[in-house]
Amino acid sequence: MHPWAPRFAQAITGLLCLEAVLFQTIPVVVVAAAFIALALIGPRWSPVAYLFAILPVRPAELEPAKPVRFAQWIALVMLVVAIILLYSGLELAGWIVTGMVAAVALFSGISGICIGCIAWKQIARRAGSAHDLKKAFDLQGQGPWLLVVTAPGCPRCPAAKQAIHDAATGRAVVDIDLDEHPEAGALPIWSVPAGIIIEPSGDVGMVKTGRIGAPEAAELVTALG
Repeated sequence: MHPWAPRFAQAITGLLCLEAVLFQTIPVVVVAAAFIALALIGPRWSPVAYLFAILPVRPAELEPAKPVRFAQWIALVMLVVAIILLYSGLELAGWIVTGMVAAVALFSGISGICIGCIAWKQIARRAGSAHDLKKAFDLQGQGPWLLVVTAPGCPRCPAAKQAIHDAATGRAVVDIDLDEHPEAGALPIWSVPAGIIIEPSGDVGMVKTGRIGAPEAAELVTALG
């Protein structure tokens, strides 16, 4: 997905929740929760996604969608809890929960640091094992392995992929398409294209993301050993 799309949505969620807390307007909390729920159903149902699509911003990189969706689920659950508390007469507790969502969403929207995404990656990495990682990407042999993670619609991906293959000079490079392997979203990457070294133990070694040219590709191949 476009790397700015989550920040745009988080900013809107944060502003709605902040307005709700400041003016004690419970229906606005419901609207914020509804926007998140619609985004989880699908971008075509989301007014926020529609507004963002109008902006003439073409991404140079893309980022995995699964961590963002996990963060959206956390926000939705918290807002549902807040709504239940507010309509049950426990308004102080409800506004505290709403304020927490506002603070985290605004921080993420302004800084670009997605707290829920970080949590998802940590959970995914701990839940998986080296064996699972090798099996998921069909990594053969003893390793280490060099992975190139790309996604359809990513302008920088073809050039980065070619640069890594050229630098590898005949050494095996595993191409991972993010659409075909959504589990790659569990890797410690924030955007694609990405070059990743997987150690023989299954641990993640060097990671390069974003602008990957000949120098960055050479670093990856050198780290490959």
